[in-house]
Amino acid sequence: MIARMIRLNYLIAISLLAIFYLSGCYSAGSLYRDDVHTVYVEMFESKSFYRQVEFDLTHAVCRQIEMQTPYQLSSDRNRADTILYGIVSNVDEGVLTQQRDLDRPTLKRITVTANVSWKDLRSGEFLVENRKFKFSADYPALAGESIESAIKQITNDMARQIVEIMESSW
Repeated sequence: MIARMIRLNYLIAISLLAIFYLSGCYSAGSLYRDDVHTVYVEMFESKSFYRQVEFDLTHAVCRQIEMQTPYQLSSDRNRADTILYGIVSNVDEGVLTQQRDLDRPTLKRITVTANVSWKDLRSGEFLVENRKFKFSADYPALAGESIESAIKQITNDMARQIVEIMESSW
């Protein structure tokens, strides 16, 4: 009885996979462009007074490209197929809550805004042009958590989203 139910569930699963595949809901192809092999990631520029954010974001993007894509990072712009570059346009810190009696912030929010472009160096065509990303993270100011940990969270989240734009469009 149990063996028959397992066999039936197996057949249902195989049938569903076949339906998805034949209907075009599933593609065995790559998520990424097959005409791009190498990417040069230029150090992000910063128009903010907060330093280190542009370095953290650049390194996070490079890590994500290595982990999530088939593209190879190039250390030489002249040998790369494409270039990915961007500007950290704003880093804003605000107070969400504070202690009334001491007028000290207890919870703060940091927001980072960046614009990113991805260009094919062979044709001069923009694959992605001036895409805006905006991420925020809250951190407890009194608990001793630093702004650096919040910025690290933001740059990692932003890097994942930036690398997602490198996927082929459907």
